[in-house]
Amino acid sequence: MKFKIYIWLIIVVFLTPIFVLAKTPNDPFFGQWSFEDIGVYKAWDYATGSKDVVVAIIDNGFDTFHPDLVDNLWINTAEIADNKIDDDKNGFVDDVYGWNFLDNNNDPRPVVDNLTDSQKKEGVFNHATIVAGIIGAKGNNNFDGAGINWDIRLMNLKVIGNDGMGNFAPLVNAIYYAVNNGADVINISMVSEGYEQKLIDAVDYAYQHNVVVVAAAGNSMADLNIKAMYPVCADQTFSKEKILGVSAIDKNHHLAIFSNIGSKCIDITAPGVNIRSALRFSPTNGLLYSYSLANSWSGTSFSAPFISGAVALLKSVNPNLSVDQIFEALFTTAHHTPNDDEAGYANLFGVGLLQIDKAIESILSNKTTVQPTNLPIVIKPITIYNTSSILKNTNVVLISAKLGQKEILENNKAVDLFGEFLGVEDAYSFVDKNGQLENATLSTGTNGKKVVSFYNDKLELLKKIIIDLTGNYDLAIGDFDNNAEIEIFLAPRTENNTYFFIYNINGELIKNYKKLFKHFGAMIDFHNGQIALAYNDLYKTNIEILDNNFNLLNSFSTANILSGQIMAYDLDADNKDEFILSAKAGTSAWLRVFSNFGIEAYSFRVYPIQYKNGFHFAIGDYNGDENFDFIFTPTENSSPLKITSLDGTFVTEKFPFGGGDYGQVFSLFRKN
Repeated sequence: MKFKIYIWLIIVVFLTPIFVLAKTPNDPFFGQWSFEDIGVYKAWDYATGSKDVVVAIIDNGFDTFHPDLVDNLWINTAEIADNKIDDDKNGFVDDVYGWNFLDNNNDPRPVVDNLTDSQKKEGVFNHATIVAGIIGAKGNNNFDGAGINWDIRLMNLKVIGNDGMGNFAPLVNAIYYAVNNGADVINISMVSEGYEQKLIDAVDYAYQHNVVVVAAAGNSMADLNIKAMYPVCADQTFSKEKILGVSAIDKNHHLAIFSNIGSKCIDITAPGVNIRSALRFSPTNGLLYSYSLANSWSGTSFSAPFISGAVALLKSVNPNLSVDQIFEALFTTAHHTPNDDEAGYANLFGVGLLQIDKAIESILSNKTTVQPTNLPIVIKPITIYNTSSILKNTNVVLISAKLGQKEILENNKAVDLFGEFLGVEDAYSFVDKNGQLENATLSTGTNGKKVVSFYNDKLELLKKIIIDLTGNYDLAIGDFDNNAEIEIFLAPRTENNTYFFIYNINGELIKNYKKLFKHFGAMIDFHNGQIALAYNDLYKTNIEILDNNFNLLNSFSTANILSGQIMAYDLDADNKDEFILSAKAGTSAWLRVFSNFGIEAYSFRVYPIQYKNGFHFAIGDYNGDENFDFIFTPTENSSPLKITSLDGTFVTEKFPFGGGDYGQVFSLFRKN
């Protein structure tokens, strides 16, 4: 299916004046009407971007080494340049600077050798570079203009050529690449007629991975309610917004004459007439200008990057915002002109005109049900007073998978060693239907099948359940279906499109939770009747909170974080669970605590920076003072068991089992 980019070249006879602001860059041409009218200058008083935010530009390839873009270029640091090896095993060889899906090579930069006079006049080869400049031309470097984000990482993905033509397959592949390689935002400034299910699935994949997709409405003066175009209309079949469709306005805030409309697909509007930005720069090919001083550009292609740039700026303020929270911030703060015909207004402009400054203020003032990232949870000494708590009057019990022993820590003394627990792969404490503490362990039995063993509070074996699964799994226990019987949750720790299985006490499969796309390791916890699911992709951990009907109650992602364990627990006694994530083996040994809203509240390093072998953690009253502690158990024998308070303050450390080769150690609790 072919699609066509539409670009208009309009001559500007004078430059837009520069506005006097509290915070402005020193770039000579940063001032233009579009930035003023959507609140960019005021937004810069709050934020100017972050290199932690990645925006994928799926287009005809921007000028990778443009003087105003090169410093903000996304570089795949997991790949070694030009060694002809897929170092990061992502399926693309030497994709250091992005990927060319049109020609299937690692050079997405637009080719400008031997351009015809007609091609130079049309200027389509500039298209992606203009888009990139709006989103993230380097600011405050005393060169040309500035993007909405002075600092950012721009991922260069080419799917069409200088003729502005292409088909769906490269676009679909580019969306998956962007999501799997760490993009936070995807900008798509192109449209096509014709329905393509694979494109719909790709947009859903991005949404499910907490990546915001922004799409141009198109420039054919069409009503998308009558004849849908894609990808801007890709979420029509979904029950909620999953892609931001953007129409264009002019300086008078009238709909641009060329802009497509249609309330089923248009969500918001942004400037799209007389826009100036970076240009493809190649003096050896006669392309002497790096910025559009004399000329300006028009099209919904250039409205979309204003939205993408705004989303990136919001992510720089709060990297843990979910897609839904970002949509809420943009939609509730847009400038909406009162109108007698609200349906007609929405048909043209969606919710109204983007206001970046107001969206940031909304985030910072907690109007979008999230909290500012610089306000930590206040961790108070938490007294264990709840008689149903699994932590009331408990001792810490350590389980050694290698030694097949348990060790009860009582006043820092080891007692009662025996060999029941040989080969334990995970351990979990829970409260049974009678309010009694029980413990469970996961191991591998004959024929590789999983064995879940249950113990009472004296750690006496109650029963063993054989589960017809093989492989590596994360264990949780709880009453999933409110039948007063416990269920067994197993989440695959390796690549799978099943995220967890649920078995009854007889080892019979009840349910499983699947998606179309695969994860690269899932973790699970069950607390207060809710499932806390964490799953890794290549560059981040995604968290979902589900009820017993698998309805999504909350979700968020942790950029550039891979997790090895999740726990849901009310750390600050506010009757709302926090979500605690530990580092995956192979990464630095941190612990991160997220609020109920999904905002990172605080974090600390558990072991020295060189330790990357992973660890298990639990929460309990280690020293008998009736306050919670973190108990960390390592997998590597030269590192000690470590105890900290909930805020990470060091309490003590020791080598379990007297030191030596004790293997992986898991923490459990038993009553005194």
